[in-house]
Amino acid sequence: MRILVPTVFFLLSWPLASTAYKEGPFPNMTGGFGDKTCHSCHFDNPVNAPGGMLTVTGVPSTYAAAETYSITVAIARDGLTRGGFEIVARFASGREKSRQAGAWRLRDQRVKLIPSQIDASLTFVQHTLVGSRAATPGLNTWTIDWMAPATAAGPIQFNVAGNASNDDDSALGDFIYLKTLRSRPH
Repeated sequence: MRILVPTVFFLLSWPLASTAYKEGPFPNMTGGFGDKTCHSCHFDNPVNAPGGMLTVTGVPSTYAAAETYSITVAIARDGLTRGGFEIVARFASGREKSRQAGAWRLRDQRVKLIPSQIDASLTFVQHTLVGSRAATPGLNTWTIDWMAPATAAGPIQFNVAGNASNDDDSALGDFIYLKTLRSRPH
């Protein structure tokens, strides 16, 4: 009986736990500055496995203070029926190293803001339940706006994690892709 109760509880709660990721991962899963990645749960395939791709366009090589930049995150892989992502922008060095750099503006209901559970200064952007569904088999994309800091205080690091999911309500069979990009002040 002692073994049966925990086993039954686990089996009943597993579908609820696995479904939650369709609505977005926990914050701090992009791999930057010592954070974990989505690979912590989706671990049965290597990170950045051949056959898939995470692309991030719109991150400027140099940014101007207070300017807004349109950033598109795309995850592609054969077999992808759902896809997810998480992105964060942090100062890469100096007194503000690893702190929030700039601000995010959402364009639609396919993405949401989620505060860090580790550092109250950080806000992550990630997919929503609606945003996880791939409109095109094998590809999912999201576009968000990033507003550069009011003063150009130094280089900024963008950490992005993407999940090419097979939508089987488990953490197995999914592919995690990671990318780090940098932008420096004008």
